[in-house]
Amino acid sequence: MLLRTMTIGLFGAALGAFGHSQAAEQVATVEIVVPGSVIQAIEGIDIGPDGMIYGTSIHAQEVYRIDPDTGFVTIAIASPYGESDDVAVGPKGSPVEGVLAWTAQHTGEIRIQRPGGMPEVVLPNAPRVNPIAFNAEGRLFTSQSGAGENELWEIDIIGNTPPRVVAKNKGRLNGFGFGPDGRLYAPHFGTNELFAINVDTGEHTVIAKDVGNTAATKTDANGDVWNVDYTTGDLWFTDIETGKSEIVKNFPEPLDNLVIDKNGVIYLADLAISGITAFDPKTGKSWEVTAGSFTVPLGMAMTTFDDEEAILIADPFGYRFLNPKTAEMTREPEMWSAGGSSSVAANEEFLFTTYTNYNAVRKIDRETNEVVFMTTDIQSPRGIVLTSAGDAIIADTSTGRLVRLVGEDIQELATGLDEPVALLLESDSSVLVSEIGSGTISRVDVLSGKRTELVSGLVNPLGLALLNDGRVVVVEPKGTVTAIDLLTDERTVLARGLPVSLDHHDLPANTPLGIAVDRSGAIFVSCGDDNSVVKITLNDG
Repeated sequence: MLLRTMTIGLFGAALGAFGHSQAAEQVATVEIVVPGSVIQAIEGIDIGPDGMIYGTSIHAQEVYRIDPDTGFVTIAIASPYGESDDVAVGPKGSPVEGVLAWTAQHTGEIRIQRPGGMPEVVLPNAPRVNPIAFNAEGRLFTSQSGAGENELWEIDIIGNTPPRVVAKNKGRLNGFGFGPDGRLYAPHFGTNELFAINVDTGEHTVIAKDVGNTAATKTDANGDVWNVDYTTGDLWFTDIETGKSEIVKNFPEPLDNLVIDKNGVIYLADLAISGITAFDPKTGKSWEVTAGSFTVPLGMAMTTFDDEEAILIADPFGYRFLNPKTAEMTREPEMWSAGGSSSVAANEEFLFTTYTNYNAVRKIDRETNEVVFMTTDIQSPRGIVLTSAGDAIIADTSTGRLVRLVGEDIQELATGLDEPVALLLESDSSVLVSEIGSGTISRVDVLSGKRTELVSGLVNPLGLALLNDGRVVVVEPKGTVTAIDLLTDERTVLARGLPVSLDHHDLPANTPLGIAVDRSGAIFVSCGDDNSVVKITLNDG
């Protein structure tokens, strides 16, 4: 569905700042084809004494406040202080009522904010802190997961008692919460087991096995246990008295966390689509609290899907296919992990991805969805394009190279580039590359590696595409989309102020931005600042 149509008239007088040949007036219509969302990659969730859901995002570095009745979202803690993997809210009637506490996993800090106060660091130097929870008395617990000795900590945020190690070397914990019996219920992450932990003695008791690849565990008012399988989206129930476990319902994967309100309604966090789903076990009904489509939409490429033209869109939790005519979007099952990407390219047989946070290049069989080859030998892979022979040409940003992947052989194609990011294949003999260090677009001869500068004066050109009339269209982080005639250097601004910036995200500044052109000549741009995709239609006159 197309929403919020804007017609933008941009005149040559407005383009004088470029200092290049004068551009003709261009009128473009901008349509939102995939609506945006305030939430981006929601992970940990908790319910505060105000009845609001609080959610976290490592990618957007924010803590959200969500009204469960209306789905209305506000920012409780803004970027960068809100970098968070999990969140806990001080319970009603306790000395810490309303205190927000969250785990800044990448920074390795536990942060809190008291009502009316500013963010504070209460535990530094704790790499990969992950789950966090208050008990009913307001005691705060957190755990490292996959670092150190996987310590489970108690942190005193009221007095001056130093942090206490409750237990260590008991395995990795993830999203946990306290039960009515005072024990801490937690998944043994990476296994199919659930623990109940005595936080005074550190004793870990296995209370359930074979309950899926569990990512989070919470208890309801009866003390019964619920957990989510990260990989399948299964919601499990364990009767605490009998120990019997069963799958109650399946939801789209991956499910990262859950929280249960006083009425027994379960809220589930799907970070891949940045959405929250509610489920009432009493009625069996589920409903959407907040809608979303992406973690963060990044690089784009044109391809086909189900024999129709499609836009392939990169995302940290799995690429998606967008039908440019219907705006229907498809995410392959279980490709949220192997499909994690910031730049993508595809032909009929294979799909290639690069991801700025992992520095990995993957080759995926489109029929089986299996990764047939992966390399981490390219230091900082960014833009990627495919030749007619199926070879991948990749921008290696930090080394200033273009490389070609022939089978599993990495061949050096060109050197001496100034932070190459976006690529555009002109033919099998030449490729265009944006160099964000110099703000230029260059042509590189594929056979000789010779570089010829074509365009200068750009500001971080992070995405390139080719219009049907032969002009190159470029997107810059300030939200400007510009068409450039490579022969005359005539430049025409097609859109300004698009929400494409990734400044508040936990992504490198040289992460590719998405721009693609369909057969009709329409331009599509991924807007990572609000998780939308827009369509720009060029009009004559």
